[in-house]
Amino acid sequence: MKSKTKTALPREAGAVLDALRGASRLLITSHVNPDGDAVGSVLALATLARSLGVQSVTCCMQDPVPRVYEWLAESGYIEPPGRLHGPFDTVLIADANSISRTGLAASLVTQESCLVVVDHHIVEQPDWHVGFVDPSYAATGEMVAELFEAAGVPLTHEVAECLYVAISTDTGSFRYANTTARSHRIAARLVDAGINIRDITSKVIDLMSLGKFQLLRILLDRAELSKDGSIAHAAILDKDLSTAGALSEDVDGLINYLRNLEGVQLAILFREAGATSTKVSFRSQPEINSSEIARHFGGGGHAMAAGATLPWPLDEAKSMLFHYLRQTLRMQP
Repeated sequence: MKSKTKTALPREAGAVLDALRGASRLLITSHVNPDGDAVGSVLALATLARSLGVQSVTCCMQDPVPRVYEWLAESGYIEPPGRLHGPFDTVLIADANSISRTGLAASLVTQESCLVVVDHHIVEQPDWHVGFVDPSYAATGEMVAELFEAAGVPLTHEVAECLYVAISTDTGSFRYANTTARSHRIAARLVDAGINIRDITSKVIDLMSLGKFQLLRILLDRAELSKDGSIAHAAILDKDLSTAGALSEDVDGLINYLRNLEGVQLAILFREAGATSTKVSFRSQPEINSSEIARHFGGGGHAMAAGATLPWPLDEAKSMLFHYLRQTLRMQP
């Protein structure tokens, strides 16, 4: 689908396009443990950069592309940081707004690198040179689609697939509260580019590996509800992955089974991350701001979907978080 007119976007979006046009050796990366929005946005941005004349474009992520996204065009060209050598005059971070969120890829960023960010997460202390950051977008993929439109670059079938994966995964197939009229308008443009929605949904949303199914059984068996039913929480132990024959990526989305319980306002998923730290994910109803909870513990995210890594083993992490919920939100886990 060819763009007839350029979308009027904020000055920051134009600055991102200018930075890409001026890049010589470009690195595109995203956050650790990449999700659909991260993978889809990185791949689409690589195509955009090449279309704008960038001669050298490299995609890099600390962690492997989850298998549910491996079918996306050129996903196999996303390199681990250890295989790459700088310098890169321009580094573009998608779906994250700080170098620290990129994990080992941060080692490829130098003081001479122009740091560019395209992201839809809330940020309090910007550390980039050029940024298109807007929390009103449901997914970074939406912002990338807008950049294509503003640049007058056509959406190919492959790019449209990447962006649909990005947007549909971050909006829960357009079911979450972050979905807007703009989300649907952008999705319509992607459909016009010839994508097969049913095929994409089957691969990315509907299909569940046997390992994930077994992990879900463990989680549901371990789930607990607060006395008033407003909080649901469960924990995934390190040993659970091997017991279930699951991969780390199979944990993604399991928390939604807790959040979807009738009466639950806050769902919490604890996950062991070694002997001395615990990852915590939050999903909430509009009455509770998950992002505020996560930020208190050094994390972040969205109002109804956020996370943090707590510097304590599982039992202590639970105790500290539950104490916070009692003292601050007057909730009784």
